[in-house]
Amino acid sequence: MLSKTKFTEIIGNNVKKIRTEKGLSQEEVCVRGGFYRSYLNLVEKAKRMPSSYSLYKIAKALNVPVDDLYPTTV
Repeated sequence: MLSKTKFTEIIGNNVKKIRTEKGLSQEEVCVRGGFYRSYLNLVEKAKRMPSSYSLYKIAKALNVPVDDLYPTTV
């Protein structure tokens, strides 16, 4: 089982990876998702674990399924 810390790191890494692959800035994602850039920065650096609803908003802003943000290993 993943620790909460590791889970949060994977979420943050996945968000950043997808965002950069799509050529989007943090600001662009935040405008699309309706949240502050400082919040997204904290998520990407694994300093903040987003709620389920926030993950939904991030996924929607990135135009990917929410599943893409979660770890693929258990």
